[in-house]
Amino acid sequence: MPWVRVDDQFPVNRKVRPLSDRAFRLYVSALCWCNANLTDGVIGTRELMYVSDVSSPRRYADELVNAGLWSKTNDGWQIHDYLEYQPSAIKVREGREAKKARQERWLASQKEAREAQRDASQGASQDVSGDDPPTHPTPIPSQQTFSSHSSDGPYAGDQGRMDGQDFSEVDEMIRRELAPLTPDPITPQHTAAVRQLILSRARTLVKNPHRYIQRALRRDPAAYLPTPPQPGRDAAGPGRERCSIHHQEQPCIGCAADRIARP
Repeated sequence: MPWVRVDDQFPVNRKVRPLSDRAFRLYVSALCWCNANLTDGVIGTRELMYVSDVSSPRRYADELVNAGLWSKTNDGWQIHDYLEYQPSAIKVREGREAKKARQERWLASQKEAREAQRDASQGASQDVSGDDPPTHPTPIPSQQTFSSHSSDGPYAGDQGRMDGQDFSEVDEMIRRELAPLTPDPITPQHTAAVRQLILSRARTLVKNPHRYIQRALRRDPAAYLPTPPQPGRDAAGPGRERCSIHHQEQPCIGCAADRIARP
């Protein structure tokens, strides 16, 4: 919005001081009206009645002409030296366009920043959900764990199966991670069971099983170590072997539950 510029010595100017109150009011109102309507100080004959609510505005317009503050034109009046003190219509419009362009650039930059932040947060969420290990892994040697893991989450039992994939490197990594932590042997059956359990606990599809499982192992390795046989359970009769994965007497209930979980 343009502003009217008035010198602080305007009221005591030698041209202004002799004006009547209504002529003075008409002059100031005309400055504001011309600025608001971008007329560059021109007031049409038919427009004079809209400039101010003073009565008999033509009479006071003549007073302003006689004082040298206005000049008469073919179809109205021109405020004397208007463009020396007030902004021109062209300058006001250019300022408005520049301001509009600055606002549009600022809004566009804010939109780009929001989109970049949203894309970054979505990418981080997908990476975390796809590659972070479960917070509270369930220990391996639990009969309840192996018998019920097929219903734990949307991918339970699916990512733990081979399905034509080669998990030999993953299983070898599991053996290397666990072997220094226990005197018990880390059998291929145990590494496969560890892999199957950790992947079945994932809430979304794991993009990098090797890294996902390794993180889980290093976060809580004790949860995936073989459990020693319980006291009093080693005295199995002759020929009664124990399952190397679940440490249950054969036939192993945990292995049976695993077979049932597979389609």
